[in-house]
Amino acid sequence: MAGNGGIIGPVNTVSDKPATLTTQINASGCHTLQPTTSTVDFITVAAGGGGGGNYGGGGGAGGVLKSLCNACLSAVSVTGGANVPVTINGGGAGGGSGVQGTDGGTTVVTLGPTTYTATGGGGGGAGGSSGGKDGGSGGGKSGGSGGSGNTPPIAAPLGGPQGNPGGSGIQAAGGGGFGEAGCTDGSRAGGDGIALTICGTPYSLAGGGGGGGPTGCAGTSPGGDGGGGNGGLAATGTVGTVNTGGGGGGGNSGPFITGLQGGSGTVILQENYTCGTTAPGVWSMNTVYDYVKQGVWPT
Repeated sequence: MAGNGGIIGPVNTVSDKPATLTTQINASGCHTLQPTTSTVDFITVAAGGGGGGNYGGGGGAGGVLKSLCNACLSAVSVTGGANVPVTINGGGAGGGSGVQGTDGGTTVVTLGPTTYTATGGGGGGAGGSSGGKDGGSGGGKSGGSGGSGNTPPIAAPLGGPQGNPGGSGIQAAGGGGFGEAGCTDGSRAGGDGIALTICGTPYSLAGGGGGGGPTGCAGTSPGGDGGGGNGGLAATGTVGTVNTGGGGGGGNSGPFITGLQGGSGTVILQENYTCGTTAPGVWSMNTVYDYVKQGVWPT
């Protein structure tokens, strides 16, 4: 009889699993993986576009590429101890009177043999005459139409799609966010981004900037959840939050006509993540008992 409680089969030995580590990277450089790391999940967020000037559309959120929460892209296999180069660029500048916002910068990360490049958010339209620019998420229109999102197009197996279009339903529309198009939550509201919790830490990223508008309207128009800046109305708008990829708010009809800057990008890496806990194979009953008693045996 086998010496493992009467169960026939090999006795598995207990070994520590590689440590899970989550790291947010907010500046360009190289990140060194743990020596025991074999897989990495990632979220790459580009910088947000700047808001347009003078009745300006909100800037689009920076594009998002990810393996986390992406059924079409598994964790990337890597070599333990390898260096991961990361390039994070700044948000697009807001436009002056009649000037579109500038597109946000890219964010680039290389994992194993593959380089992932997220596209910056599109700048907002301006002056009642120009549309929003295309980008990871599109800028909101002032004239014309909102910018397209997921431009250039990136499919789910490569971490995409990157985002949504800017709003088009009103002059000075909100910029697109990763989670929804501009103006989804109101006539000048920026589109919401993505909210998720990783190992107990909450993250809110890639919201579109709110559109500007007439000074006679109270307050500001809301940016999208995930760092989107507010658009200017009676009060001046706000910039996109740094290291979220949020779009900048649009400028109002005066005196705060200048659009606001988009937020810089970020990268989140999660090493050795395991979705759930398993214990396959045949185990000694004594070992199972010990782990159940400690409250760590998977259920």
